[in-house]
Amino acid sequence: MKRDADHPENDKEIKTNVFLSKGMGIIAFFLVIIVCIVIFNFVFTSHYNSYEVIEDTGVENAAISDYVPYQNSLLKYSKDGAVYIDEKGKVVWNETFAMKMPRADVSGEYVAIADMSGNDVYIFNKEGKVANTTMPYQICDIAVASQGEFAVILKADKANYINIYDKNGEQISERQTTIDKSGYPMDIDLSEDGEKLFSAYLTIDGVNTKYSLSAYNFGVAGQNENADRLMGGYQLEDTVVAKVEFLDNNTICAFGDNQIIIYSMKQKPSQKAEIALESEVKSVAFNTDYIAIVVPNEEDKRSDSPYRLELYNTNGRKVMEKDIDFDYDHIRIVGNEIVFTGGNTCHIYTTDGKQKFSGSFQKNVMDVIPTGYSRRYIVLYDSGSEIVRLTHESQGKQ
Repeated sequence: MKRDADHPENDKEIKTNVFLSKGMGIIAFFLVIIVCIVIFNFVFTSHYNSYEVIEDTGVENAAISDYVPYQNSLLKYSKDGAVYIDEKGKVVWNETFAMKMPRADVSGEYVAIADMSGNDVYIFNKEGKVANTTMPYQICDIAVASQGEFAVILKADKANYINIYDKNGEQISERQTTIDKSGYPMDIDLSEDGEKLFSAYLTIDGVNTKYSLSAYNFGVAGQNENADRLMGGYQLEDTVVAKVEFLDNNTICAFGDNQIIIYSMKQKPSQKAEIALESEVKSVAFNTDYIAIVVPNEEDKRSDSPYRLELYNTNGRKVMEKDIDFDYDHIRIVGNEIVFTGGNTCHIYTTDGKQKFSGSFQKNVMDVIPTGYSRRYIVLYDSGSEIVRLTHESQGKQ
């Protein structure tokens, strides 16, 4: 088509309209971004000081039960059985058993509950009980992997055993230990995929007491290494390690009395970092991304804050430090939130140091557990639990 050469002003008008249209589109785009940022900051950085009850879980006797966070919610267990409550406060399943000293471990969708000093192990997932197995000796410790495999420390008359079983209770491996040779196993943990095991040992050599760490691989790499599947070990000169934990599938943390040691283990272990503990530690909490330590605030004795919170990433680098001006009984870290509870009070901080919530409840609080929703939490009391939503004081219904 031939252009209208007699009306050049039409071309200018068209170009102007196109320019204005593009300009308005860019402005609208940036306005949307700004609105999203404002909403994000309001939701995730607001400071709340009250709450409203969304749901009463209807599960009583919290005072004689124990519990573990599970699937963005809660699993309660006692000598008589276990109850899984979802993030809406509804009972998903309720299974019974008889134990004297139950202890639970969680990985992914699987939960193992074992009777300490007894012989029974129960394996559960989101649907309920998978299997129960009777061990040949007394159980001293248990760890579970994300597909249901579990490891146990067993105590016999003259030796101890570290055994691994599949989710149905079929034995996969057995390792015998003695306190004068390989050592007494203090603690164990399994990787998420169930292929790697890390253990802390106590050995008595005459009058000397020694501590060590050992790493095993039950996958292909371990099969090609040696019959014991031992991939590496560490002698600890002046550190007592009573707890080891896989933070994720390839990262292990050894919690000692004077330091925390972080190891990497894709196939073989290698030390990544050390976190020196220069004063007595009040609390330690951890998840897949962070290690939180609370120590007495000795750097500034004039401060009104009795404690100092130090947060480290899994490379051992300190990423946040904050004075804590309140007392507490329990600390938990879930996702990017650090939760302190004590008496009837709760304080929640984000991992970048911002305070999200500080407030009190009408009853004694055992724990406050995030549900995966930004403002919704499960609150455990001495005699029950509730689902609550954080609010500002003018909105709260206590």
